[in-house]
Amino acid sequence: MTRGDTTMPWDELKQALTAQKAAYTPGDPLWTVEGTNGWSFRAHPAFLDEVRLGNGLPDLVTATDGRTFGAALGRWRVTLDSHLKEIPEVRAALGLAAGRFPSVDEEITLLRHRDSMRALRVGSDPVIAAAGTAFADRIGVKTVHDYVELHSFFLTAVNGFGGAYDPNTHPGRVDALYALAAGSPAAAGAGTAHLGGEADWKTHQPGFALAVHAEAARINFRTPNALAGHAFKHVPRGGPLVPAAAADVHALLADYLAEARQKIITTATNDVWSGLAQTGATRTYYFGTVNQHACMVAVNSAGHAWISTYYAPHRT
Repeated sequence: MTRGDTTMPWDELKQALTAQKAAYTPGDPLWTVEGTNGWSFRAHPAFLDEVRLGNGLPDLVTATDGRTFGAALGRWRVTLDSHLKEIPEVRAALGLAAGRFPSVDEEITLLRHRDSMRALRVGSDPVIAAAGTAFADRIGVKTVHDYVELHSFFLTAVNGFGGAYDPNTHPGRVDALYALAAGSPAAAGAGTAHLGGEADWKTHQPGFALAVHAEAARINFRTPNALAGHAFKHVPRGGPLVPAAAADVHALLADYLAEARQKIITTATNDVWSGLAQTGATRTYYFGTVNQHACMVAVNSAGHAWISTYYAPHRT
């Protein structure tokens, strides 16, 4: 699928939006949609078409009942334009310069990162958030995804240290932990695998789920930072949140990755489902039950795939 969608007229999508009396403005690459309920959002037409095929358009663009509309936003993971008005506040809370990461998809990523931060004990502390931004910039940030992964690593590590945040010692401890984690054998192999193409990205393809099964043993997290951050966030229950010894850090990452791959292998293909991101950047395949026991594998339009996260009942 090319940016601008010159290969697809999206006639059925346009007809469905018109039937719901929703106003829409095609853009490159995102369309702007305003429902009769007064809410507007921007989304890729491939995402909107998936919502159409799932009979989800009425709840998104016509529902005025708060519960119904809220459930639709959650089901399809839609960020409204009204949510984007919070971005200046979010940047300030993170210690980011005004205007940094300015595109719509980058701002959506920052909003979701802010929401995930709130689940951590230290996630609402602006001093810690700013220290995390300084850490991320010190390691090196090229994209919003680099930033979110490194910032999450910092917050997760500090959260695991326990007690009050110590600005004199905790940043140094995070630096040392990062060096151990990023240098571990499991993290060294992190990166995307090429498993599919546009067809897998545009619509749910059982063949792609089979490809993931076949390649489970070599699929890793997109970056060492993503693997390490998730491993420290989802440590085994009953154990130390953040190990200190190098061997223990390496084992934690290796065990986490092994469990994620095993979950892919043991999930029947018929039980795999997927969802396209609002911006059309990635499709996520879900192996297992979200927030209970699942490994999520993301694929982009070029067919590159990577493990995005893994949950298990015996992990925090």
